[in-house]
Amino acid sequence: MGFFTSASNDQRQVPGANSVAGASYLLWIDGVGTYLIYLQETLRIGGPGEPGTVGGLGSAWADLSLLANLSRHHASITRSGESYYLEAKAPVFCNRRPVNDRVLLTDQAELKLNTETVITFRQPTVLSASACLELTSFHQPQQRLDGIVLMADSCLLGASGENHVICHKWPGTVILYRQGDQVLCRSKLEIFANQEPASKGAVLTPGSLVSGPELRFRWEVVS
Repeated sequence: MGFFTSASNDQRQVPGANSVAGASYLLWIDGVGTYLIYLQETLRIGGPGEPGTVGGLGSAWADLSLLANLSRHHASITRSGESYYLEAKAPVFCNRRPVNDRVLLTDQAELKLNTETVITFRQPTVLSASACLELTSFHQPQQRLDGIVLMADSCLLGASGENHVICHKWPGTVILYRQGDQVLCRSKLEIFANQEPASKGAVLTPGSLVSGPELRFRWEVVS
């Protein structure tokens, strides 16, 4: 898999582009896939609608707009501390049980929106409050994704199943983490961000290219 650029070159000059407040990012991982890193506490999920602020991913009504037979705002997932809650706005099932209001999500919960759209919720490690969504039924937004990370404090990238994004051929783990209004990366591996040493921590800005032994990814802002 090669790299694509979701942001124009002058996006780096937009005031506030480096802030995590209200922002989402695309993580393009060479040989692995494309992941949405979502930083806000509530993710609204819905069907196709008038384009909104997240090009190809969201709409005016939903932060994640899937090409599926869903209401414009079908359901929401909200992070509260280390817990996540699913709130139904239209017909939703969690582990085959109807959700009439909201329900606490647990690791490997199966979320069915209407009758066909299936999303799997994961919390792979107790070391992080972040969670993952897998588009199990292969319903996608206009911009194809391999998964979504609801990033609370950190996002782990590596070969084992305890990582938020599984990168089977990587020799170690890279950690993305929030610090104030920035997102940084670090690793026990020798890694570089834009060709500068980053093993002990480096700030990720739109367009940052991180590389190391048998790994490479790009960090792009989408809102």
